[in-house]
Amino acid sequence: MFYFVDQYLLSSNSSIEHTVIKRLKLFKRNNVDAKMVTLDFDPIIHATLQRFELDDSQLVNLYDFFAQTTEYQGHKLFDTDLNFSPEYQIGAGNDSHDVKNMDRLVARTYFIGGTLGQVDHVDYYDQAGNKTLTERYDIRGFKAVEQFYGQSGEIHNERYYRPDGSVYLEKFYVQSVQNTPINSLNILKDYHGHEYYFNDSNELAIFFLEELDKSNNEQNTFIAERPASAIPTVGAMQSLDAKKYLSIPFNHVAPGINPTKGPLNALIGPALTTNANQWDGVLVDTKQQRADLRRIVNDKLPIYAINASPVSHALNKIPINLRRNKQIIYVGRLGEDKGTGELLSIFEKVHKKVPDAQLALFGYGTPEDTKRYRDQIEKAGLSSNVIFAGYRSHLNEAYDGAQLFVDPGITDAEPLSMSEALSHGVPIVSYDYQYGPSELVKSEVNGVLVPLNNTNKMVDVISDLLTDSKKLQRLSDGAYAELESIDNQATWQQWQPLINQTSNK
Repeated sequence: MFYFVDQYLLSSNSSIEHTVIKRLKLFKRNNVDAKMVTLDFDPIIHATLQRFELDDSQLVNLYDFFAQTTEYQGHKLFDTDLNFSPEYQIGAGNDSHDVKNMDRLVARTYFIGGTLGQVDHVDYYDQAGNKTLTERYDIRGFKAVEQFYGQSGEIHNERYYRPDGSVYLEKFYVQSVQNTPINSLNILKDYHGHEYYFNDSNELAIFFLEELDKSNNEQNTFIAERPASAIPTVGAMQSLDAKKYLSIPFNHVAPGINPTKGPLNALIGPALTTNANQWDGVLVDTKQQRADLRRIVNDKLPIYAINASPVSHALNKIPINLRRNKQIIYVGRLGEDKGTGELLSIFEKVHKKVPDAQLALFGYGTPEDTKRYRDQIEKAGLSSNVIFAGYRSHLNEAYDGAQLFVDPGITDAEPLSMSEALSHGVPIVSYDYQYGPSELVKSEVNGVLVPLNNTNKMVDVISDLLTDSKKLQRLSDGAYAELESIDNQATWQQWQPLINQTSNK
C-alpha cells in the first residue's frame, strides 16, 4: 500500500494536494493500492473527496481512523434534528438560526456552505452572552467534537465523538504569551483497551501513522507530501518495515542561490543531511532538480524524478480558431511570489499592442493580494479585459477555450497547470526558470521560453503570437503532440523503482 501523507484536503487546494489527487487516480488506473492520508480534523472532507472525483476508499484521516468512521455513511442533519427545548424560539436565516429563550440568546446554529440547511456547528452562550461551547457536526450527520471555552473566549478542552456518542479523544490547551492556544495534552481513549497520552499533535500523528502501518498487512510505503507537517511525522515513524520517502514540491534552495551548492531550504535541510537516515529516498518533479540536488547531498539518499502532473492525450483536438479569440490563461495561486503583479503589468503592455486581448486568471489568493490586483487592473483601465475567475476544481473547459498560457514565475518545482495546458493544446509562454519549463516546453514547438526577467521579450512574444494565428495553431499542434514524457504511461514507468520495492510482508 502507498500512503501519500498530507495535512489536509480543502475545497480550494494548492499544487501539493492536486499532485496527490493525480497520483491517486494514476495508481487506481494501474490497480495498485494507494490512499491519501490527512492529519487535520475536517468534518466535511468526505464531501470534498467527491468534488475531486475520489471516494472514501482513497482516504485515511487521523480522526476517522480512531473514530472508526472511515467508511461511515450516515445521513443529513438539520437544526430540526437537534432537539432544542420546545420552549425555545428558533429564528430564520440563510446562513444561521438564532435559538432564544425569550430575549436571551441560548445558541446559534450555523449551516454548511452550499447545502440547504445542513448543520455545521452550534455555538452555545451563557446568561452573560459569553460563548461557552461549540458543537461541530460531521457532514455525515453526527456530533464530531465539543469545544469548551473559558471566560476570555479561549479554548481549553475538546472532546471528539463517534457516531454512537462515545468519546475517543480528548485534547487540552493552554494559552501562549501571545494568547493563542497551545495543544498541551491529548488522550486517546479506550484504543484497543488502553488509554494513550500524547504531549502534542505531532506525537499523536506519529502514533497514528505507525498504527496505520500495522493495520495493513503489506509492505507499506509512506510518501511525505507536505514537508511542513509530514517531515516531523513520517520521518519520526519507528516502523521498521515501512518505506519512507520525502517529496520536495518546490525548489530546494531559495531564489538566486546556486542550486548545486546550497544552502538547502531550511524546511528540508535537516531531513536531507543530519536526519537523512530516516528516509529511503527523495522524490522531485524533474530530472534537472534531481541532478542538482544530488550534487548537494552527495548521494546520501536515492533521488527519483517523478512527474507530478501525469496527463492524458486529448481525444478531440480543438483548433485555435474555435477558442476564445486572443484569450490568455493563467492557472495557479495569486501572489507576488508567483509573479501575479508582473503578469498584470505584462498584460497591460500587451493590451496596448493587441487591444482585444483578454486575460483569465484561475486561482485564489489572499483577500489583500486579490484586492491589490483588482485595483491594479482598474487603475490600468482593463477591468473589461481581465477576468478573475477564482479557484475551480475542474478546468477542462477553461483550458479548451484558451489560446495561450502564460507563466510569469521565476521558480517552481514543476507547474502542474503547465502540463495540463499542454495536454489541452494550449501553447506555453514562460520564463526559462528552474525548474520545469525547460523540461515541458520546446521553444517554437509547443511554446516559447523567454530569458528570465526579460519583460520586454515576454511582451513581444505574447503580442506576436496573439496576432499570428498560423503560428499559434502550429504551437497548439505541438502541444498536443509533445506529451510522451509527461503522459500517464511515462509517469507510471517513473514509479516502477518504488513499486518494485513493495512486496508482501
